[in-house]
Amino acid sequence: MKRIYNKVYHAAMAALMLTATTACTGDNDPLQSNDVPPTGRPVTITATYQGAGTPDGTDAQTRTSYDYNVSNNTVKVTWKAGDKIYIINSENLKEGSSLTDAGFEEFTLEGEAEQATGTFKNENSTLDMNKQLYAVYCGNNASSKISVITITGFSGNSIKVYSFSMTGQRQTANNTAAHLADYDLMCATVNANAATKSFNFTHVNAILRLHLALPYGRHTVKEVKVACSANSLAQSITVNPATEKVATANLANSCILKYGSGDNGVTVTSENAILAFMMVSSNPIYKNNEITITATCTDGTFSTKITPSEDFVMTRGTLNTIEATLTKENN
Repeated sequence: MKRIYNKVYHAAMAALMLTATTACTGDNDPLQSNDVPPTGRPVTITATYQGAGTPDGTDAQTRTSYDYNVSNNTVKVTWKAGDKIYIINSENLKEGSSLTDAGFEEFTLEGEAEQATGTFKNENSTLDMNKQLYAVYCGNNASSKISVITITGFSGNSIKVYSFSMTGQRQTANNTAAHLADYDLMCATVNANAATKSFNFTHVNAILRLHLALPYGRHTVKEVKVACSANSLAQSITVNPATEKVATANLANSCILKYGSGDNGVTVTSENAILAFMMVSSNPIYKNNEITITATCTDGTFSTKITPSEDFVMTRGTLNTIEATLTKENN
């Protein structure tokens, strides 16, 4: 039996209220509202969940600790200890091999973790709160995983974009979603004339959940591969920070999820089922295209072929589930 369905995963409005406290200057004069001290000053950002997600996936969501609820097929998210977000004044955006090289400032969670509200702080910020701001989030080591490059847009104009790789996903245990944050790229933009400086993070990708039944026996899974007959799975994407949308995508025919923390894989014991989570590109081309799902185990290769229905559109910010039974290949 094969079942395919999708559902919005718990998304929430991240209202980021920016407040600044100033350090002492040489003459102790207070800073004016549009001044940026040459040595920076502490800036604290508070992020609070407000409301729930919407089917179009445009509602905001912050990271971070991913808790799958099997009863209603949703993923609950809360801030996680050590979470970081990166912010820059848009006019200062430059090319760089990492976010920090491109000029972004790093803000670290300093409040209590596993909560819907988190406080982020940079002790030496030079952000100008009266100008447009870009923000980005993507799990651990985000600064080194996202670069800023220049591309030629559809209008012929050159624009700076975020370049983000979708490769290298690894799930360290069966039925865990902890790795998703590192590929759940989220962006936010605040216009210079905004009445309040608050961010609404927008998802770029979608979650694909796989419930794959294996034949009776003991199976140690090393890799799960999803392949499509059409170019629909992105190896890398570029995102326009101003519109928070994908500008270009390096499309491929497959997405690979490594299983286990090393080469030994993960032994599946619960109901002989692989419970895997992949962060994939949001692309409606999945529907009506044949998909091959393959699990590489120490005792052989198991696979199946499915064709998603019309409503399987993989909208960004949604959780999409495929349930299928794998059979052993001739190996």
